[in-house]
Amino acid sequence: MIWIGLVALVAAAICGFLARVASVRARVMESTETLPARDLSALHEAAVEAAGKGHFRYRSEIVGEARPPENGALRSELAGLECVWHRHRITRKYEETYRDSEGNRKRRTRTQVLSEHSSSTAFFVRDATGQVVIHPGEHEVVGAEKVLDRFDAHSRGGHRLEIGPLSLDLGGGDGTIGFQREEWLVRPGSPFYVHGEATDADGGLAVTAPAEGGLFIMSVKSEKELLRRENNKVLGFGIGTAVTAVAGAVLLVLGIIY
Repeated sequence: MIWIGLVALVAAAICGFLARVASVRARVMESTETLPARDLSALHEAAVEAAGKGHFRYRSEIVGEARPPENGALRSELAGLECVWHRHRITRKYEETYRDSEGNRKRRTRTQVLSEHSSSTAFFVRDATGQVVIHPGEHEVVGAEKVLDRFDAHSRGGHRLEIGPLSLDLGGGDGTIGFQREEWLVRPGSPFYVHGEATDADGGLAVTAPAEGGLFIMSVKSEKELLRRENNKVLGFGIGTAVTAVAGAVLLVLGIIY
């Protein structure tokens, strides 16, 4: 009973930490001003006049619609659809033989991620006053449209998987059941929200992940929806913290007494 109580207290600590993380994310979003593209550009120009290029850093939010980069829209790697950002994951599902604690041979199903990639090409967010460059890096887009979710059974023979431009080495051995293909993207014209750091460190003005850490969000969901989600996490993890903390304390006391 003591061990169960300790586990419950650890769970309470984890819930408390997650509640705090969600609370901080919500407060940071609420305290950051959403600027029109024109106003952000004006701030940048003023900073350049005062201190020169390469020194501008400003926490900001931009809301508008996603627009393709100057050389045209991207094509997603699996579905081949036009987009400004895309991400895919290919997962192998297979069976393997193992021995349990008593030495008996058994079979179990496992998964292995073969390929996972998101585009890092810069694109624009445009509002009624202008547009701002967005550098996504390796970050995901919240609420991106899932355009592919398909499982294909493995055809026996051969150890390579060809999917469009992708050629994946499956390695040796057998037991492969099949492959799960998933892809997400953001289409041109999609509503888009970005919270990050506006900077001219690479030359031109762009919004990207903060250089010294901090909140970076790209989303097709609105700020209002994101705040509702974070506040729901605060509530849920807060209740979880209280319940597991009380249960852990009670179990710990009972274990010590009895």
